[in-house]
Amino acid sequence: MAKLILSGDLSIFRIELVIRILEAVKFDGEVAIEALERGQIFMLQGKVVGARTAMDQGLGALAPITTQRAGTFSVRQTTADEVTRHPDLVALPDNASIFRQLAAQAAQTRVSQVTPPHAAPPQMPQPGMPAAAPAAVPAAAPMRPPAAQAAVPPKPKTPVPAGPMGRVPELTDKGKVTIRSIQTNAAMRGVQVEADNWRILGKVDGNSSLFHISGMLNILGDRFTDAVEQLQTEGYIRFQAHDPGLENLQKRTETKFRFGEYMVAKGIITEVQLEAALRRQQDLARRGRYMWLGEILIELNYARPSQVQEALAVQKRMGS
Repeated sequence: MAKLILSGDLSIFRIELVIRILEAVKFDGEVAIEALERGQIFMLQGKVVGARTAMDQGLGALAPITTQRAGTFSVRQTTADEVTRHPDLVALPDNASIFRQLAAQAAQTRVSQVTPPHAAPPQMPQPGMPAAAPAAVPAAAPMRPPAAQAAVPPKPKTPVPAGPMGRVPELTDKGKVTIRSIQTNAAMRGVQVEADNWRILGKVDGNSSLFHISGMLNILGDRFTDAVEQLQTEGYIRFQAHDPGLENLQKRTETKFRFGEYMVAKGIITEVQLEAALRRQQDLARRGRYMWLGEILIELNYARPSQVQEALAVQKRMGS
């Protein structure tokens, strides 16, 4: 059973420092990080051998959670058999190598973000040569670093399609609550999500297009579009109203009566109460008991039977 032995504030104790301390005592167990990016780091005999977040594991998960400077950490001791291992971290010889690898990746990312497109360096006149002389010198003659001569212009970026895949999704309030729940389950219980729709939801940041998200996750074709449609239909993501290519998806959903949304729009329940009722419905379904949303709202005292009957009458008139 895990035993809590240390906890603290990330604004005072950086994760690198915590790992060095645990390395010195040959620690076996896990370090749980509660911050914007939640996750766990696993150690065996003081060496980092595993890491995971809600959406990644191994070295890829270690990078975002070790750079955070706000939040808390807690250290729990376990047996060696209970320590989770990931091959890419196990393969590195020590913690110093791991952090060098992380630093190199971070530096490479920064360089790729600020490096301008390839351009030849300005032509410099040779010492002692009159100012007009360089014009008579062939273009290859002026002093130029050898690396610049051998440099290959970067490949042009793959253009983002202008159609539906060029749309940029953003999280709704329901989507944000769901992401926090997924991250909490991953950090506290080690529950990883595998379904396409939840993996896609984890990459929605309001900046990345569907095209880029599809490429990052390698989920393509109808498999990707079906998952996106499910996320939008169920209210986890939305697109800008003027977003090109949205019309087809809207036509499929705009005439469908949404019972829960109707109850919120009428002021009968709040969005928080709707979320609680939907969670209750899902929990019951997992146990083999199926109830209509209206029945659950009455059971939870969120709505009166007459209000539910009125909503059902509206639904019937709309033919949904």
